[in-house]
Amino acid sequence: MILDRLKSIPVIVAISLVNILFRYMKVETTWLIGDIVGAIGYRIMPKRRAIIDNNMRIVAKQHPEVVPSPALSEAIFRRNVSQLACTLKTYGMTPEQLSEHITIHISTEYQQAILNNSGAVLCLAHMGNWEILTKISSLLDPEPKKFGAVYRPLDSKAADRYVAQQREEYHCQMFPKSTSPSKLANFIRNGGILGVLADQRSGGPKNTRPFFGIDSARSKLPAILHLRTQAPLFSLSLSSPEPGQWLVEILPVDLSKCSAEPQRDEVIDAITASYEKSFSKHLLDVFWLHRYWA
Repeated sequence: MILDRLKSIPVIVAISLVNILFRYMKVETTWLIGDIVGAIGYRIMPKRRAIIDNNMRIVAKQHPEVVPSPALSEAIFRRNVSQLACTLKTYGMTPEQLSEHITIHISTEYQQAILNNSGAVLCLAHMGNWEILTKISSLLDPEPKKFGAVYRPLDSKAADRYVAQQREEYHCQMFPKSTSPSKLANFIRNGGILGVLADQRSGGPKNTRPFFGIDSARSKLPAILHLRTQAPLFSLSLSSPEPGQWLVEILPVDLSKCSAEPQRDEVIDAITASYEKSFSKHLLDVFWLHRYWA
């Protein structure tokens, strides 16, 4: 226990220093710094360039309007780094401060789920400044209900508790990814809105489903939670219409192609289709620095 606390000190100190460093810096300035760093990184990180190039070739096969090119890859690289830089700035901002930089468009179905206190499953994605999602519950609803998110814990338990407590301060209950589906389902049944990052590869070969026409390991958690709770499924996209601004869109996942009694893979396919739609619409904002296909 003592050793773990000692190990957490550098992490906590680093977070504090970052908050101090970025406190008086404008969001737009942080974005510009990220853009400059991204331009440099694009030129000195060939392996990361190759990942983006490969991802774009796969996407282009399904979306001919996407034309892979060095210019497109550089634009994605720079946008990704700008978004990552902004996470450092927005981490220390309150929801009230963030409200000047966020526009939220939510569907009537999502509004109804809040009014009915029926719970919901939000399929989140690694796009835009996804770290701000832990603070937007009060912006989505003036009187925040139960809002939660599944996350990957830090290696140090003490540091993890510190970060989780900071996030929970803004009405977001944090669930480690090891949390049992039963516990997550109970949270949803009690009216909880649960966000799950389920866009990137997850699981082994048995979990593969077509993603932009190529098999990719897909997370089954949102589908399992939907089938267990019958709570509505929503897709959340996060894009930047201009530097230092973010647009949050929450739309229902289209389950119309599923059978009367949907099977898990059918629901996974519907969720995957929602990711494809938002990714192709907001191409530059997706974290294409990650390998979406093995």
